[in-house]
Amino acid sequence: MKIIIILFAIGFLLSINLVHDSFGYNIEYKIFGRQFFDTPLVCTYQPTLEQDPYLKQWGVDRLEESARLAVQDWQSALQVQEGKNTKDNWKINYKLLTEKDAQNNLQKDCNIIIEFHPMPTEKNEMYRVLGVTYSNDSSFKLIKIYYRDIQICKTSDEKYIYYSACYGEDMLMSEKLRTTITHEIGHALGLGHYQADDPEVNSVWAKGLVDAESIMAVFSHENSKLMKIKPIDVQKIKSIYTPNGFKPINTTVAETPQPIFEPISEKPAEQGIPEWIKQNAKWWSSGTITDRDFVVGIQYLVQKDIIKVSQVRESTGIFTQEIPSWVRNNAKWWSEDKITEADFISGIEHLVKIGIIKIN
Repeated sequence: MKIIIILFAIGFLLSINLVHDSFGYNIEYKIFGRQFFDTPLVCTYQPTLEQDPYLKQWGVDRLEESARLAVQDWQSALQVQEGKNTKDNWKINYKLLTEKDAQNNLQKDCNIIIEFHPMPTEKNEMYRVLGVTYSNDSSFKLIKIYYRDIQICKTSDEKYIYYSACYGEDMLMSEKLRTTITHEIGHALGLGHYQADDPEVNSVWAKGLVDAESIMAVFSHENSKLMKIKPIDVQKIKSIYTPNGFKPINTTVAETPQPIFEPISEKPAEQGIPEWIKQNAKWWSSGTITDRDFVVGIQYLVQKDIIKVSQVRESTGIFTQEIPSWVRNNAKWWSEDKITEADFISGIEHLVKIGIIKIN
């Protein structure tokens, strides 16, 4: 499958030794925002024995099963706290693509396609990347999984004996394959990496000495049994999608108010929103800037009467409650021109009026 325009490629790194002295550290968990507006279909190309001289039928079966279980892991984690009427909102469909499906162009219906390769072809990925996720302008994501195990090989010449990394004949263990695919599906759904600003902490997680609190830890655990979807991962996914989950917003009644339907007493001023505010909305929706940074820009709009709000609740703080996830979604959609400027302003007016955003 050829990707026409690549916006990002983010991968799952092999564990490496890093040492850095530090007395404390901070954790960053980036998000890319909502990626799908309907139930996603994850597809896997059926591996063939011809693609790798060392691949056996049991290996093909292992790859297929690992992909299916990884999809099942995400669906189960997202559905576990849901009620009977909302479980289907977090459904993820899965399909194994055969050669015939590819000939009939059935892969066009897939939102995520998982491809298996013996090893990377890009030099900068060799011996350091287990998987990588590519995204283009549409909702299509391509995941590449490199399944050959890495070993230390011995080579020599007339004078020296060398020991260096090489790709062996064996494939990764089932648990390692499954957790790598699960990690990459997390990227496809809209999650970035979970990582500490202290490299030594990341290294400790990678070695499996301490359990990282997220499946999206930047390095692959040597102890794959620790690499599970954690509560914070589910929380992050649900924060970037509406209570309707992957389903379109208008298919069920949302549990939180939708700003685009909120009546407003006054129309926004004729002056348009500055372009930098739209850029801020994009950065905020992806987790690049904080809630506080975003709200400072909103204060500017109110002070300049670009947003007019009656009965503003004054406060010494910027905000006192967590901003609902639908506001982050609206910011992303507005930055991508999927909703109008007026719709976005209406949502912000609503937050100011009910006191979630405080204006001095």
